[in-house]
Amino acid sequence: MPRETANNPHALIDPQQAEALARNAEIMAGLGGSGETIAEIRERAEAARIVWNEGGPAMAVNEARTIPGPFREVPVQLYKPSDADNLPVFVYFHGGGFKLGSPVTNDLQLRQLAESWGGAVVSADYVHVPEQTFPDPVTEAVAVVEWLAAHGKDWGLDPDRMAIGGASAGASVAMGAAITLRDAGKGDLLKAAASLYGVLDYNLDSDSMNELGGGDFMLTKAYTQAVYDDYLPNLADREDPRAFAAKADPAGLPPVFVAAAQLDPIRDDSLTFATMLGAAGHPCELTVYPGVYHAFFGFSAVIDEARRMIADLGVFLNTQLGGR
Repeated sequence: MPRETANNPHALIDPQQAEALARNAEIMAGLGGSGETIAEIRERAEAARIVWNEGGPAMAVNEARTIPGPFREVPVQLYKPSDADNLPVFVYFHGGGFKLGSPVTNDLQLRQLAESWGGAVVSADYVHVPEQTFPDPVTEAVAVVEWLAAHGKDWGLDPDRMAIGGASAGASVAMGAAITLRDAGKGDLLKAAASLYGVLDYNLDSDSMNELGGGDFMLTKAYTQAVYDDYLPNLADREDPRAFAAKADPAGLPPVFVAAAQLDPIRDDSLTFATMLGAAGHPCELTVYPGVYHAFFGFSAVIDEARRMIADLGVFLNTQLGGR
């Protein structure tokens, strides 16, 4: 894997990334800190996201809705940049360590994506740890895709042009759903997939983790292991490709957009995944965005590389699904 972060990774930090982290620390301090109980942590994380999601493009449709699921009515947010019918649709799953987040966690970024691409976005929630663990989030994500395939036309969507994806933990859930659908003979429901700095491999000894996982670059090795193990309390599940897509056979999966952050301790998970796809001759686009950390997508208000990734994803979706 690339070793450009081996010697002096601090010198590579994008000034806009540093600005975003400083601003986020101010926001969290104003909220009274990150919180102690899981309820407080979730509430304050979402409150901070409200600040980061201010401004941006208006949508013709920006509505909270629900989709029937195996455990509950699944909360989703529907974004449509126009009132046109038969729009292609990207089904998105937020990050948050499998514990945090909501359909509006990346509200600004998904509006920016819908505007630049011209398609619709359905941002879907999934059940969280500790209340529920693997494979329940994947099961819920599959239900969302199957419902949209059957009923998406009622929302002005084209179910024959559907993609799936997510950020961080959400990428694990999204790829797990794509693998589940493929294994069930329903792989043709999805025409594309996207992983944004995804949780894709159970590898705590990668070059990127060893170089960046000491505490200065957001994620630490100990924190990452705790996140994975809380999601996968059953040891056998840690080898399941529905949890870690780098372990999957890619045959029958759709083309995949893989984005990684250069200064992310789990960067090499994305590189391993893309290498596996490439070795199998599977359609894949990989970009490593320089100078940025895990979760940089959420700071598109101030980080140019986040906006570049959104534009790149829009081009990929247009190529695979078409646009307006």
